[in-house]
Amino acid sequence: MSNMSNMAQQQSDQDHTSRVEQFLSKLIESLDQQNPTPTSPPLPQLTQQPRIIINGTPFGSRDQFQQLWISLPASNHQITSLDVHFLPSGNTGLGQFIVLAHMKVRFDESGKNKLGETALFNNSTVSSTRVLWSHWFGVTLSCVIDSSMLNNPNSECISCWDYRFTENPTKSIFKVE
Repeated sequence: MSNMSNMAQQQSDQDHTSRVEQFLSKLIESLDQQNPTPTSPPLPQLTQQPRIIINGTPFGSRDQFQQLWISLPASNHQITSLDVHFLPSGNTGLGQFIVLAHMKVRFDESGKNKLGETALFNNSTVSSTRVLWSHWFGVTLSCVIDSSMLNNPNSECISCWDYRFTENPTKSIFKVE
């Protein structure tokens, strides 16, 4: 009998892992979206008081992080590996997912941010709208996602977001330290 319950628990964990993977893919899409608006900022699933760390630097608020991310050039993320663990709480079915994802990301080196803005005074001289992708950067993402995400993937369910660059290409105009 216990063998059957172990198999059921393993199946349940596998189902959660695939749902967390799909959820993470949607989060990455929100980071990569072009022309974000106040009604569709990057990572709307961050809680009101999340712990956000980028390369070891903490951010004071989610709004501060979202404003910074919008000011960056266009990005393109790809998840290369994912590790998900469920930490149950005292209540049945409730808990948190601890996620470790390894990704690669590249940035648009054409001089525009996600809103299409440039630092040029006379933007009419920029005729190319083509994205000029950088070489790939390596990134490790650690995050804590509340299990409420399983019922509502649009809820504010991310309480911790630690995004670290692990590899810097030598042939890129961007330098991350």
